[in-house]
This record gives sequence, structure tokens and C-alpha cells, in this order.
Amino acid sequence: MKAKFPKTFAYLLENKIYLENRERGRMRGQRWYAYVYPKNIDVMSASKILVPDIADRASFALDETGEYAFTSGYGITLKRDVAESPKYVLGLLNSKVLDFYLKNVSTTMRGGFFRYFTQFIEQLPIHTINFSDPADKARHDKMVQLVESMLALHKHKAAANTQADQELYQRQIVATDRKIDALVHELYGLTPEDIEIIG
Repeated sequence: MKAKFPKTFAYLLENKIYLENRERGRMRGQRWYAYVYPKNIDVMSASKILVPDIADRASFALDETGEYAFTSGYGITLKRDVAESPKYVLGLLNSKVLDFYLKNVSTTMRGGFFRYFTQFIEQLPIHTINFSDPADKARHDKMVQLVESMLALHKHKAAANTQADQELYQRQIVATDRKIDALVHELYGLTPEDIEIIG
């Protein structure tokens, strides 16, 4: 730290006594400047799906490089034995089907907002893929491709310089969103009646 961040190290050194005495002297020793309670810092820097704790609709976002963290939201990490791509899971989580489900188990708030707490998200029925079934694997791969397209479209829209370009990308986003929802309908075996109820 002294070599890479000399000014930061100098500042910490000025406050060494205070930092060492945190938690009744618990921080005395070699790591006197460290976090007292590091909690899940290693998880924060991992690839994850982020979601705010309160939103009016599904707003899950992929943080592939572990650069982001919420102070009022959650990060979803997949277990190592999960074969499904995080992009596949992201597509499901942002679909109308799973959002409809979540809104029926979540706490409703004023103004049309809902809680996206862990206790509600963990109830979502994530469709697992049978990778030995070529049709199921093809649906998984199609979802990943659609989500990749959606992520790219959002980047292009954000970088667009003209209103016309922004509108063009928005139309493509809406079309891709419809394709994702149609694929989710197929994955969950929904009937036309089910789809009408979901809206």
C-alpha cells in the first residue's frame, strides 16, 4: 500500500492510533488499517446479478466483472455447481412471468413499488435446464444470446448521439424483450390463458 498509494498510506498513518484502538484494540497488529468487519467483500468483487431492494418492476442487472455493489439492494451469485449461465438466469429474472410471480409474493408499497428482498427472490421458480436434452439446451443458448443482444442494445442506446438513434435502439430493445418473454412462456409451458393473465 505504501508504494502503490502513498498519500492514502500517509493519511492512514496519521490516524494509526485511532484505527488500532477500534473495537477495544482489536485492530492492533499488522492489519491495523483494515476493515474491522470485512463481511462479504470477496463476494462483492465477484460476478453477480444486482437488484435494488425496492422497484416498480424487475430491474436485475449483470455485473460480470464484480465492479459494482449496492447499499440498498442485493447481489445474487450462482453456486459453483449451477450449469446455467448467469445471462440465462438474468433473462428469467427480468421476464414478465417471474416479475408477475414476485409481485404476487412480495410486499406491495405505495406508488406501485414492490420489495425485491431475498425472502421473495428466493421463492422464484427458476427453470433448470436439462443439458442432455438438445431442445432444452437450445432454449438455454437462445436465452443467453437474446440477453447478450439486450445488454448490447442498452449500451448502444446510452451512447447514441441523436434522438432518432435512441428511438431506434429502444424499438429493438422492446422487440428483444418480447422475444425473451416468448421464450420464457415456452420454458414454463404457459398456455395462452396464462399469458393473458400475466399481461
